[in-house]
Amino acid sequence: MRKLSLIICLTLLVGIAFSLKGAEKDTTGLRFKLKGFVNSQAFYDSRQIVESREQMVSLYPKKPEYDVNGKDINAGGSFNQLSMTTRFRLLIEGPKVLNAKPSAVVESDFTGSSNATNNDLRLREAYISLGWTKWTLLMGQTWHPINTPECRPTTVGLNTGAPFHPFSRHNQVRLDYHIGHWKLTAVAASQRDYASDGPTGVSSNYLRNAILPNLHLQAQVKTVGFLGGIGFDYKLLEPEQFHQFGAIRAKSTSSVNSMAVVVYGKYTQGHFTLKGAATLGQNLTEHILLGGYVEHQIDSVQYRLKYAPTNVLACWIQGEAAYGKFQFSIFTGYSSNLGYQNEMAGRFFGRANDIAYLYRIMPRVQFQSGHFTIGTELEYTAAAYGKPDLKGQFDSSSIVGSYRLLAGVFYFF
Repeated sequence: MRKLSLIICLTLLVGIAFSLKGAEKDTTGLRFKLKGFVNSQAFYDSRQIVESREQMVSLYPKKPEYDVNGKDINAGGSFNQLSMTTRFRLLIEGPKVLNAKPSAVVESDFTGSSNATNNDLRLREAYISLGWTKWTLLMGQTWHPINTPECRPTTVGLNTGAPFHPFSRHNQVRLDYHIGHWKLTAVAASQRDYASDGPTGVSSNYLRNAILPNLHLQAQVKTVGFLGGIGFDYKLLEPEQFHQFGAIRAKSTSSVNSMAVVVYGKYTQGHFTLKGAATLGQNLTEHILLGGYVEHQIDSVQYRLKYAPTNVLACWIQGEAAYGKFQFSIFTGYSSNLGYQNEMAGRFFGRANDIAYLYRIMPRVQFQSGHFTIGTELEYTAAAYGKPDLKGQFDSSSIVGSYRLLAGVFYFF
């Protein structure tokens, strides 16, 4: 029944868009524009990997797990092909409101909200924007500003550089101020599909219970051939409303404070583009980065528990060159767990605290003719697995690597 309802809604959406396509405006002054693409991908992995969306989002190789005969269970590869990233994007514009130019965007694809709902229609973006001469107000679900959509990796695969570049969309209220070549941004965001980890699993409850939204400030400059920026992020989580000490419950007064800074830049000269970004922060699991937070103080006498965020560095650089209808690129990324702010005394919540660092090298070749694009990329990702001490530091680690060969075709409309 749910799938039938989604199909009906999508059919109506496409029908409305196509019926209005080509018309400058209807009786209400609204203008509709439908965009998107049909996409099919096939990929081979040389090893079992940590992934999402039936492996369409490749993150890093799984660590060795040995059977009774000493053979690595995760050493075997896999192959898959999928088309669920096919996407529709509807843009709606209308007459001025409050002396501002209004617009709205709805974007959907078929990847679902988790691996359990793959092939289901899901909401990617849905927001309303009001634009004045210098100010822009956005309300709704779109990319988190730490993702920096203006400067992020270009890939054929769905991971778009994760876990070296933040990847997340959040509901938010965003205010942009434009002055000369500069844009200043302030955001208050909440979590939904991309949420923090905690005692009850991945959930938006931890941010919601802290009451304060995720806050972000960013400054961006754009000139001919260059774009750059720096952003500061602050997040407060309340992991538990009470702590359980045996048969005793005690109301929690503990929270997790975490901060992050992102720096990015893009330079374009003719057919060549060089771009990159670095994120240094704490507890950024909702952005598909390494790390999280730990229980660092457990007081079973006063019935108190405190948390400490982990620190992570994630960075990447990509060079792209276009020759006629061909585009060539090379992407390199590096990410490292930098340890815990305080010693670990209990549980860890987050991603991959047994990885000291990751790196990736990925060349790509792409051919585009009109609305049709075909591309292939070879991705090598290595993870240095080890056992962290109580401060999250590694005395030793061993490299586990995996290759991914991916090909994808797109038809844009």
